[in-house]
Amino acid sequence: MERLKEVKIESIKGISKTMIEHLHNHDIYTVYDLLNYFPYRYENYEVVNINRVEHNEKVTVVGQIVSEPVFYYFQRNKNRLTFSMLVNDLIIKVVAFNRDFLNNKISKQMYVTVTGKYDKIKKQIIAQKLQLKAQDDDKIVPVYSLKNLKPIHFQGIIRKALDQYGYLINDDLPLSLQNKYRLVSSLDVYKFAHFPVNNEQVRQVSRRVKYEELLKFQLKMAYLKYRDRKNFIKEPKIFDESRVKVFINNLPFTLTNDQMKVINEILHDLKQNYQMNRLLQGDVGSGKTIVAVIALYANYLSGYQGCIMAPTEILAEQHYRNLVDIFKGYGVKVELLTSSITGKSRQIILDDLINGKIDIIVGTHALISEGVNFKNLGFICIDEQHRFGVNQRKILKEKGDRPDALFLSATPIPRTLALTTFGDMDVSSIREMPKGRKPIKTYVIGSDLEQRLVSFIDKEISSGRQVYIITPLIEESEKIDLENAYNVYEKYQQYFLGKYQVGLLHGKMSNEEKDNIMHKFLNNEIQILVSTTVVEVGVNVPNASVMVIIDAHRFGLAQLHQLRGRVGRGNHQSYCILVSDYDNEKSRERLEILTQTTNGFEIAEADLRLRGPGDFFGSRQSGLPEFKMADLINDYKILEVARDDANIIVSSGELFTNPEYFALKAYIERELIDTNELFD
Repeated sequence: MERLKEVKIESIKGISKTMIEHLHNHDIYTVYDLLNYFPYRYENYEVVNINRVEHNEKVTVVGQIVSEPVFYYFQRNKNRLTFSMLVNDLIIKVVAFNRDFLNNKISKQMYVTVTGKYDKIKKQIIAQKLQLKAQDDDKIVPVYSLKNLKPIHFQGIIRKALDQYGYLINDDLPLSLQNKYRLVSSLDVYKFAHFPVNNEQVRQVSRRVKYEELLKFQLKMAYLKYRDRKNFIKEPKIFDESRVKVFINNLPFTLTNDQMKVINEILHDLKQNYQMNRLLQGDVGSGKTIVAVIALYANYLSGYQGCIMAPTEILAEQHYRNLVDIFKGYGVKVELLTSSITGKSRQIILDDLINGKIDIIVGTHALISEGVNFKNLGFICIDEQHRFGVNQRKILKEKGDRPDALFLSATPIPRTLALTTFGDMDVSSIREMPKGRKPIKTYVIGSDLEQRLVSFIDKEISSGRQVYIITPLIEESEKIDLENAYNVYEKYQQYFLGKYQVGLLHGKMSNEEKDNIMHKFLNNEIQILVSTTVVEVGVNVPNASVMVIIDAHRFGLAQLHQLRGRVGRGNHQSYCILVSDYDNEKSRERLEILTQTTNGFEIAEADLRLRGPGDFFGSRQSGLPEFKMADLINDYKILEVARDDANIIVSSGELFTNPEYFALKAYIERELIDTNELFD
């Protein structure tokens, strides 16, 4: 197939300069581009039996006109044609608009072909297409996204290209896989896609192309994982598992089954000779951090240093305090390093770190700065991994000799994206929530209920609780967002003047100012926190019981769920109030999903369906694959099959030893070279 990429469309016999220009305007430069410019849909003119169709289904039927056609003229230039026709022993009514050119041409007893939506209740078709003849054969018409180019001319060029260069079309898919799944050949894909005879051929094109696209992508992921395990060999970690069990049993709470399952997966990885590269995803408050702590303890027992890197100082400090508390009596030396720690204090930490006096260090981006060196770093944990760039994660890894890596994410990832965006990683999930947590009650209200909301907030704070109020952030309009936040801030200051303290957090503040505000909120010196930004994920304020989100329709479902997770951390009943005046049925339905479930995985799947994969991860969206036909949401079953096949092909060694797979191997290597991943 690679040879087709080298054949310019100019070499197609009989192609005109005008046609070449039109094709170039559609980014078609080679014969490969031309053949792979697939129709985006098909018009189906296959004649059907009217008795077997569903209500409002689009159909094509052939029959005889059994009543005199009647033209009715209305308004200035509009008209309606109606007649009855006999189709499969059933008389149906046909309505066609603006067909006055058929006047004096259409009559009773004529056979006609009609295409349109069939109203089964009224026994009526609103004609989209009307032919004054019985269609000779079934017809499937490809529809292309083309400008200034007639489909018939485009198909003519494709036919010439197939005649002239069809011999260059070879199959990347081995025959064994084609036979296993009864897939058509690459040559037939192009013939059936551009010149289909029936619906079955269109279906076969879809099956073949979707499977091949997904298999190739999954092979790339499996290859990267195989390469990393082969190239990044480490010393297996040896530790006393009974001491780990004692540590777990001494915890002041019982771990869930999901937590224990993930711990066993991680401990298994630590004992292997390959570098762990595992993503741990779990809902807000599901207990990911304690799993990381147990992994750090096993790493400590192995004689290695460990670290946790968090995106903000306040979150790093929170982790540090938790670890110091948990490791009391275990002889584990825990230290904190942030940009706020400077001078002599910083130097002492750096010296102790390189001399091996520190067992676990918790920090922010300060951990990846120059001068921070370890004696024997064996395990890294990156909290809220999506907040760090690829290079930042890589720098931390390079601080040790192939340390095991655990990445934490509080954004549950839909199954589809876990197999694609994170396909080169092992993915663990904690779906089960710790017992005793009260579900957060969620409500959608309009701004007309603001006074009731203020009364509710007053009642909660008078009971000793605290409140978040989030205003939306639009990157293109920071000024407006800031004004909105100030308006809300000033409004609530007026509401509770002299009664409660109201704080403001926004993106223009320095990190020091943000941390100062968050510390005050954490210590209940501020009772109401108004924020334009997403409140720091992971920061635990058990006393906060109310999350109010203004203009909630401007947030994604997953983001709303993340914000909701900032409350419900204590023993008190918590609430999430979604305020929206957006008069849109779909938007209202979307928000109602949050009132029906607190399961982050269910919400993530719903968010993916509503927003699509490209929008789900924000900055990570560039890492998503682009397919011609495969759909990450609707083709999940094919994706799973492709994933399983890819893992077998790579792990069995077939990809590297069986000539049948060499075309796929060459494709993968070309892809990795193009993306600079082959030698990373």
